[in-house]
Amino acid sequence: MTIRVVLFFIALIVLIVLAAWAFERARCALGARRFRSTFGASKDLLIVYTDSPHWGSYIEENWLPRWGERAVILNRSRPWRPDEPAAKLWLVATGGRNHTPVAIVIPSSGKLVAIPFFAAFRDAKHGKPKALHEAEARLTAAMGDPSG
Repeated sequence: MTIRVVLFFIALIVLIVLAAWAFERARCALGARRFRSTFGASKDLLIVYTDSPHWGSYIEENWLPRWGERAVILNRSRPWRPDEPAAKLWLVATGGRNHTPVAIVIPSSGKLVAIPFFAAFRDAKHGKPKALHEAEARLTAAMGDPSG
């Protein structure tokens, strides 16, 4: 192989990576725009969870009273459709990895902030609440919530 062929393939790989990155950013931006147009500017948080005994009641008793006015709730234990705006945003933002429970902050501008909670709740279940408190602190900071 000549140096030109090697450089061509390196350039091609770089272009493919950049195109994939740009496509993913565009998908997230479109999902955020659809979410905002459906739910309005006052809704800047998507909480996705299930009725699991490990986190369902905790989320309903702690998060919903605190952030419920700003949040759209997608409880996957109840009927939902993958074509609804909240579900589409959840699927785009998580990529199907570590996806429930998750809090997704939708800022008025900038990138989505997805904060997964599965591992944190798993640790809390085993008497180690530190990761849960840290993830909640990241969520509070991402939302600009001064109440801590």
